[in-house]
Amino acid sequence: MFGTTDDNALSCFLSPSMTVTKKHEPADVRINNRMMVFGQIFSSCPMSRAQIGRKTGLSRVAACEVVSDMLDKHFLMENGYEQPTRPGKKGTLVSVDDQYWNVIVLDLSMPFLLQAAVMNLRGEIVTRVEKSFDKITAITPETVIALAESLLDGASHILGFGVAVPGIVDEDGVVVETANFGWKNVPLRKMFQQHFGKFCTVDNDANSALIGERFCGAGRATGIFVQIAVGVGAALLIDDSLVLGIHHAAGEIGHVVVDPDGPQCTCGKRGCLETFISAANLRRRINENPLDRTTILQEAGRSLGHVLAPSVSLLDLDDIFVYGSKDIVDDIFLGATEYAINAEAASTLQNHSIRVQQCSCGNDIVLRGESIAVVQAVLRNANEYKRVPPVGLEPTTQDLKGLCSAN
Repeated sequence: MFGTTDDNALSCFLSPSMTVTKKHEPADVRINNRMMVFGQIFSSCPMSRAQIGRKTGLSRVAACEVVSDMLDKHFLMENGYEQPTRPGKKGTLVSVDDQYWNVIVLDLSMPFLLQAAVMNLRGEIVTRVEKSFDKITAITPETVIALAESLLDGASHILGFGVAVPGIVDEDGVVVETANFGWKNVPLRKMFQQHFGKFCTVDNDANSALIGERFCGAGRATGIFVQIAVGVGAALLIDDSLVLGIHHAAGEIGHVVVDPDGPQCTCGKRGCLETFISAANLRRRINENPLDRTTILQEAGRSLGHVLAPSVSLLDLDDIFVYGSKDIVDDIFLGATEYAINAEAASTLQNHSIRVQQCSCGNDIVLRGESIAVVQAVLRNANEYKRVPPVGLEPTTQDLKGLCSAN
């Protein structure tokens, strides 16, 4: 089966992240080296070129070439000198350049609320803005673009834009479907790139949050991320590659049926996981029966564990991270989920303990993850990387405003 999988299908199914540590074929070596170097430096203190070579397995010459190129394009910056352990020339330390490029990111994962921010290359917020809506149908592609445009004054050198959307997003940045807004087949990436004349990524919000936890939190190279909000979604990382699925719907666990006789779901089926453990449904049940809060959360945690156990066993996973409001995703809920997974997935061959824990990135996890996704995409896309201009020749914010006015 794997022998008949073409390159395009594979690239749709798996999206390598920036910490890939295995060398690719020669045609991909420059891309892989950039991603290895950036990922290694992102997760470490400033490093010398020699240290980068040792950590990544690159030769000293290759490490120096990659670092020099990324310094020229302001992905990296020189940051002092290493402390010598023996006589000789001090090595120059390099780190992620968090002062030059900005990324404008939008988080569409919350109901009735759009969040947007100017971020640096370390996934840190420079400035942010929020806009609330009385009706969820008032959130349109045009209102999203307008919110992004309002942040131009707070940005300096814009590398690109990133949008995190609840729902299914294909490889062309088309929002195939998002039930929250009633969008179908919206070419959001194309709309952004035509409006701003800059590179843009559009990603599923759970995938964005997973990237945020991986690079800014406690996430590891392989694990499952679950997001409990308006709906229930998941994302899967294997050896630092996002699993997207052939139809870009990997992680859509919210509509797995856990009780055929359960409540009616918006999808038309009965007893979907989402009807039991979405934040709104759990809050409603707890408000109606406050004395039963512990029981309600334990039942919800067991339901999630039951759905995740086959995947945990199939993929031999250790780590599961759950993101959601702390009044729902608390120790009671997490403990019940962990107990159910370990009870159902454990065997004589898989007798290790699976950990279920709350995400550590906080409420900005989607924004942070999507900002890193933009950097990943530029590093991974050879043509886009070539278009990153030398220092001093990139469009200014005024240039972008002029382009937006023309549109």
